[in-house]
Amino acid sequence: MKHLVIVGGGFGGVRLARKLAKKNLYKISLVSDQDCFRYYPALYRTATGHAKEESCITLTGLVSDLPNIEVVIKHVDKIDRQAKTITANDGTILIYDKVVFGLGVVTSYFGIPGIAENAFGIKSEAEIDKLIHHLHSYIEKNKKVDDSYVIVGAGATGVELSASLLPYLKALAQKYGADGQSVSVQLIEAAPRILPRMSERAANIALRRLRKLGVDVQIGKKVESQSKKAITIDGKEVPTQTVIWTAGVVNNPFFANNKDQFTMGGHGKVAVNEFMQVDPYTYVIGDNADTPHSGLALTAVRDAAYVADSLVAEHYGSEPRPYHQKAPVAVVPIGKNWSIVEYKGLVFGGLIGGLLRYCADLVAYNDIMPLGMAVATWRSGNKLQSVCPICSADIAS
Repeated sequence: MKHLVIVGGGFGGVRLARKLAKKNLYKISLVSDQDCFRYYPALYRTATGHAKEESCITLTGLVSDLPNIEVVIKHVDKIDRQAKTITANDGTILIYDKVVFGLGVVTSYFGIPGIAENAFGIKSEAEIDKLIHHLHSYIEKNKKVDDSYVIVGAGATGVELSASLLPYLKALAQKYGADGQSVSVQLIEAAPRILPRMSERAANIALRRLRKLGVDVQIGKKVESQSKKAITIDGKEVPTQTVIWTAGVVNNPFFANNKDQFTMGGHGKVAVNEFMQVDPYTYVIGDNADTPHSGLALTAVRDAAYVADSLVAEHYGSEPRPYHQKAPVAVVPIGKNWSIVEYKGLVFGGLIGGLLRYCADLVAYNDIMPLGMAVATWRSGNKLQSVCPICSADIAS
């Protein structure tokens, strides 16, 4: 069998590995620097008390039913396209016949002083554990809530988190005998409106919903610095020890570190042709590719499905068809059982949107795991963690 190396264990990488493994045409190496698949649409839920099982799943578990996939836990440093080799930082060299990159993006703090050192994040299990422990310990120790809880970045993650954080904090305050009515959650966005990837109409509906829930949304505001006890926004110092950073991502630095091997397009992403290729042996998909809808999980899944079909077609001597990305449905939950939905000019929000998101999660899980596992993981989303992951304090349900 020829050797396919997939670099990246996100939506694109896992979807491609599973779809192609069932054809049994390639020996597949799925390479990632961590054995945890992060289900990004559920990270905000885990950060507000829900079960970890829905947002962090082992890569080995996701592909355990497919023996021709080898999971390789290594950090990849270099590619030599001429020699068709991938080199990891421990010196391991992987020789490939085909390679597909779906490495995802990394957080950017835009050089703002103090953010990297003092802000919390929710993009990994470790970051979420740290945040939850802080939320618990602050209220338990001080018998009051923080002066303000500040979320920076009103993209989908920031919007989802701000709507869920408010009731979670009130529950924690009640648990520890603090005043939950004084909880203040601020959502800060530098752009002129929230949800910049959605239409202005959708953003306005979402804004009204957030304010109805009690979130203090501030748009057109620039974060200038952060200390241990305050954040400075447009020259005004806001007392807080809880800043959660959801703004700003940049392409994975692997590509900049191998700039002699790639042609870069817009936003520092990799230029690809109509077949998602850099060359006939090298593909780039998902967040790393300079394509119209790059940056969304559904785009990565569709990219992966296309590449899988192309590799199958090539194996049997057929010419692959050019790929035309379709605009994905955007569904952003804003509070319990409520979501804003947008697709091809259709915009609506409410309980129907919440039901659509609930069902969409099951479909998304099934894209990356067997059906039985997908259903079990999907159902785990209704469970609250019984204890704080670090301090073991009971979490209010």
